[in-house]
Formats: sequence, structure tokens, C-alpha cells
Amino acid sequence: MKQHVIQALRDKLATELDAVESVAAATRSEVGSDETKQEGKYDTRATEASYLARGQAWRVAELRQLVAWFSALEARPMETATVGALVEVEGPRTELLFIAPVGGAKVEVGGRTVRVVSTASPLGSALAGLEEGDGFEVDTPRGRVDYEVLSVR
Repeated sequence: MKQHVIQALRDKLATELDAVESVAAATRSEVGSDETKQEGKYDTRATEASYLARGQAWRVAELRQLVAWFSALEARPMETATVGALVEVEGPRTELLFIAPVGGAKVEVGGRTVRVVSTASPLGSALAGLEEGDGFEVDTPRGRVDYEVLSVR
């Protein structure tokens, strides 16, 4: 299952990278176009377009690093919840979590949703270093939530 999760995440990130790169290219071309040329001292279209282009360039760089990380990742078994682990937890519901350098994505594999979390997130941070059978708590806006690690792969 872990290999299928990694492949699904590779595919999703590659698709996202292609989309972000084409939007970033369009934004870069917009920065110097006649459409954004300043028409008065209060016209900030060119400045705003350059800020947008810079932000998109950072996102492209981040996605490229993540794609490279996933490309090098091997689906080896793990005993502790750390970056690269697929962890099943039981809390308000049973869910599969994949720990990665950057979180936020979700993929469907084998009829199950796998959520990607980073160790910088409250859930990923609380999960780091735990093993099967360990319990932990996470503070959320709705209060403290109890979890148990069901498996680490």
C-alpha cells in the first residue's frame, strides 16, 4: 500500500507542478506587457504582477524540491512515525497519514483517503517518533483530541 501512496503523491505533485509552472510563466510574461504598464503614479498593476510572479516562483521551487524528494523516496518499512512513514491513526475517525517535508495534500488509494502532514503541523509534530500502540493528544481549535497509532509502515 505504501508504494501506491508514494506513486499517487508523485503523480499528484507532478500534475500540480506542471499547472503552477504554466501559471507562473503567464504571470512572468504579464509583468512586462503593455497591459500592466503604469498609466499613472497610483497605478500598481506592474508591481502587483511582479509580487505575484515572485510568489509563484517560490511555489515552483518548493514543488520541484518536493517532487525530487518523492522521486528519491523508497517505500521501505518503518517502525516509528517519521518523515516518509505511512501511519494509520485512530482519533475522531480512523485515517491514514503520510508524513512528508510539506503537508497539505490528499490522495485516494485503494478506496481510502491518505492525508499528507508535515512534522511542522500540530498533528505531525505530536506524531513524530511514535510507534504502533502509542497514544497522543493534539490541541485543536475545538479542544484537545486523543489519538492512537494503529500502525506505522
